[in-house]
Amino acid sequence: MRLLILLLFVALAVPTTAAVVTFDVTVPAKTPTGAVLHLAGDFQGWNPGAPDWALARGADGHWQRQATFADGQSLQFKFTLGSWGSVEKGPLGEEMQNRLLTVRADTTLQLVVANWADGAPPRDTTTGDVRKLDLPGFLEGRNVWVWLPEGYEREPQRRYPVLYMLDGQNAFNAATSFAGEWEADESLARLVAANEVEPLIIVAVANGGGKRALEYTPWPLARFGEPTGGGAQHLETIIEVLMPAIDKAYRTQQGPEHTGLCGSSFGGLMALHAAWVRPDVFGRLAALSPSLDWADHAPLQMVTAHPRPGVRLYTDMGTRERGNLKDADGNGVDDSIDELRALRQALLQKGFTEGKDLLVIEDDGARHNEAFWARRFPGAMRFLFPAAAR
Repeated sequence: MRLLILLLFVALAVPTTAAVVTFDVTVPAKTPTGAVLHLAGDFQGWNPGAPDWALARGADGHWQRQATFADGQSLQFKFTLGSWGSVEKGPLGEEMQNRLLTVRADTTLQLVVANWADGAPPRDTTTGDVRKLDLPGFLEGRNVWVWLPEGYEREPQRRYPVLYMLDGQNAFNAATSFAGEWEADESLARLVAANEVEPLIIVAVANGGGKRALEYTPWPLARFGEPTGGGAQHLETIIEVLMPAIDKAYRTQQGPEHTGLCGSSFGGLMALHAAWVRPDVFGRLAALSPSLDWADHAPLQMVTAHPRPGVRLYTDMGTRERGNLKDADGNGVDDSIDELRALRQALLQKGFTEGKDLLVIEDDGARHNEAFWARRFPGAMRFLFPAAAR
């Protein structure tokens, strides 16, 4: 009996660190014969046609694939037929938000794809003067897009502050986006025209696809299942290679008081990290829905362990980041909001002043995706780059 109790105790004491998720998917009747269903998500770099993320068609016509994730890991994903031109759509052909899942033990998901995109190339949705920067020496020719404010060419003596945006594929253009567009170009054009935000240059830096988790996490996490922890090196590459090229090619105002960094999710981790490790470069930071629980709450540990930097900081969180209420402590508040409030309190204790150099926003009902980040982006810009009074 004592041995049985001991074995039971040991079994209960061993935590479950991984869980198997079975995706069981029904597709519409119009799915082309010979097409192959693929799973694309934030856990594999949003690659729409990765061979190792293809599903297999069963005798019952359903498509299935099993994958192992960390227990508790939050996923965002969609299904495609191998490209974003054939991504799943809603019943009426409308755009869909990312599917969400927080992994909780082994589970089978029975999912239905209602429709497919028609395969036509996505429409270019850029607004204003958006230029692609050719910089072969930067991350093996990584895509960079530059948005210039109205009047840039008419005022050759004027210089402008610069905002660097991570996940740059999503900043301006639905045709390059992997998960929705921020509409940063349209928003900034309206804000500048209304004298709510000073004219500025936006530099949108593409992520590395399957390297995103590595490049956008300043702290490693072994159980994530793919390389992480290269954020510091990635940030230095932006500072040492990209920024001098931007300063040479465009009329920028230099110095941290004129330079910002904006990111969401893992990109939000990068913005917070940059505020503490390189305040000499970035003085205006926007961290939208930062992954605050990453690596045992590493961002909060960073804030509490070090003196406050002299920066202006915007951060936010939706009250339903994972789609449904996630409330591990049973206090009736989503865990993501608990984390944001803990960060806010730590920032205030370090000497930040809300409304002066700190703005923390809780967005009621908002989820963890680009549509909500696009909605909050104007507020972040009003706070970080307010227009001078006329």
